[in-house]
Amino acid sequence: MTTVPPPARSMTPVETARVAAAARAAAERWRRVPVGERSEAVSEVWRRIYQRRAELYKVVHSETCKPLVEFEAMELCPTDLIVKYFASNARRILEEAPADKSWIMANKRAFVRWLPRGVVGLITPWNFPFLIPFGDSVPALMAGNAVLIKPSEWTTRTMLWTADAVQGTGLLPEGLFSVATGDGSVGRQVLQTSDMVLFTGSTRTGRAVAQEAGGLLKPVVLELGGKHPMIVLRDAAVPRAARAAVWGAFANCGQVCVGIERALVEDEIHDRFVAAVRAEMGRLRQGLGGTGVDVGRLIFPPQFERVMDQLEDARSKGATVIGGEVADADNLMIRPALVLGATLEMKVMREETFGPVLPVMKVSCAEEAVRLANDAPYGLAASIWSADLDRAESLAASVEAGMVGVNDCLSHYAVPSLPFGGVKSSGLGRRHSEEGLRMFCSSQAVLTHEWPASMPDPWWYPYESWKSRLLEWIQRLT
Repeated sequence: MTTVPPPARSMTPVETARVAAAARAAAERWRRVPVGERSEAVSEVWRRIYQRRAELYKVVHSETCKPLVEFEAMELCPTDLIVKYFASNARRILEEAPADKSWIMANKRAFVRWLPRGVVGLITPWNFPFLIPFGDSVPALMAGNAVLIKPSEWTTRTMLWTADAVQGTGLLPEGLFSVATGDGSVGRQVLQTSDMVLFTGSTRTGRAVAQEAGGLLKPVVLELGGKHPMIVLRDAAVPRAARAAVWGAFANCGQVCVGIERALVEDEIHDRFVAAVRAEMGRLRQGLGGTGVDVGRLIFPPQFERVMDQLEDARSKGATVIGGEVADADNLMIRPALVLGATLEMKVMREETFGPVLPVMKVSCAEEAVRLANDAPYGLAASIWSADLDRAESLAASVEAGMVGVNDCLSHYAVPSLPFGGVKSSGLGRRHSEEGLRMFCSSQAVLTHEWPASMPDPWWYPYESWKSRLLEWIQRLT
């Protein structure tokens, strides 16, 4: 019996338009609420959802079969940190800020204010059906916008439950937290009816979203695929690095955008590292239940074939694959796989896997590891493992990635003061941090002439020769 639910029914264009109109009306009311009150309301909404976390987990588990601890650690805890960061900092980040100006503008006041965009479209994936859409809603709402969420059609129930829970609090205007369900056609309509879009998903779909948004001249932020290189240097603490590799590659059954997708290990410690990884993998428990399980199943059916294709390609090109057996095809369960003897010709080293696979490649030095790490179209996350923290942090500057961990992995999301995003084919823009709140606003530059009230500025008409001399004198003084 399968635990994989069918995709959700797509809303009709009329239904989607109705939801979008409700979001638009709510946005007009919400933008007039002071930022402090908005932050308090959103924080209280989260507090009430958290009180119902057992109900929420049942819904998430019914769609994903995530282990309970994984849901708590990777969906709930980061959400809590996101809410608290933005609630504590939104007023400061969005307050009007004076702008520097030359002395010749001393009689004018210059400042920047941040205005809500209106309706923010959130097109979200299936791997974290609560964290990503709700977590991105938090700063968008605190910035004064409505959100129109198009969740993956494979994990729709989670957001429908969340929308009901949000509305049930009575703390937000009706329509402010709206959900449109269905496939890509619904996502396209969400993009067309929103004032900005934050898309999280594959690079291929992200390019299509960017093209559509570009034609409409709408701001878009893209968080796309990754191929996290784990660089393990010869002085790394092998026990910690090995445990990190196993968790970083297999957490959420490998369906993490910043998850470890390839290990580049210096030859001196390669064998010890592999032995430690194999020992750690031997302790993993896989299943569909909520407790007593470490690794669950894949969520998106086409991903099953993608993972199996990469493993077969690796075998055909000479790699040794440990694990990787089909445990339960009906439930999209693949055993965690360790790929030894990986080479650059293999798909598993060049394409995003997004499944429970860890390829390991031996390198001769740190410089080779960095070169190989950068030899990929992606640049989302990377990590460097070494006892020499100064060297590792210095080396990180040579890695083409939006985020780098030193002796750490998959933790950036839990530090929302840090910008989260990638370079190259891994996306555009950043979520989280000050940047990740202000992106949901339009900056408005205000310049006010204060005195003298009735006199023209000297560079206005009529143009006289003495004005040229005056302007030259002013330039010499500035």
